[in-house]
Amino acid sequence: MSDEMKELRRRLITDAIRCQAEGDTKTKDGIMIALFEIQHLDEPYFGTYYSQGDGDDD
Repeated sequence: MSDEMKELRRRLITDAIRCQAEGDTKTKDGIMIALFEIQHLDEPYFGTYYSQGDGDDD
């Protein structure tokens, strides 16, 4: 993971904690989704449970 991605991840975690403390659950949930996506950037998208379609990508 690049230094830029590490910094982005750190900032998002800080924002998620702040949102949780302020009771802003919608924003916190969105940040948690973004953190999940960042964590899984190096994994293939097609053929996973969250891809669109039937998986037949010829």
